[in-house]
Amino acid sequence: MLRRIVYGSPTDAGMATVLPLLQTGHRRELTTEPHWSKEELVRHPEPRELIRSMRKPGNLDDQGRPVYTLDERRSLTADIYENRVVKQTIETVERRIAALALDEDPHVRGEAQALSRVLEGARRQASFLDEVGFVGRADMPTATLTQDPLYRRMMAMRAELAD
Repeated sequence: MLRRIVYGSPTDAGMATVLPLLQTGHRRELTTEPHWSKEELVRHPEPRELIRSMRKPGNLDDQGRPVYTLDERRSLTADIYENRVVKQTIETVERRIAALALDEDPHVRGEAQALSRVLEGARRQASFLDEVGFVGRADMPTATLTQDPLYRRMMAMRAELAD
């Protein structure tokens, strides 16, 4: 089963194929983070925050304009639920392979080491996962997980591990 998950089968791609493809086609989300900035450097002020800036004690200059205003910094992040599910699936496979690497049979140990090397190489090619955090519960299907072919394949691998 682990060999099929890592290498794939004639009909289904394995992690060695899916992870590098996800690097170029993974989902990201635009996030905003509030940040106090000098008034002249503000790029994306929230109208309600302008009022808050005017009411903040000691924040008005001689002309009655705010010195600092709450700005929104925008950035793209890969730290979303779907990518967390992918990362958790990889970690589950890595744990199972590590357990096999402790087996007394040298053939099983050798196979586990080979699987580990291939998975490690594929994981290195999916560097977007480095910024992805931890997901506690990963059983909620989303549109991305069910419709995007790469994410759908990862979910199928996850289901295969659960059986």
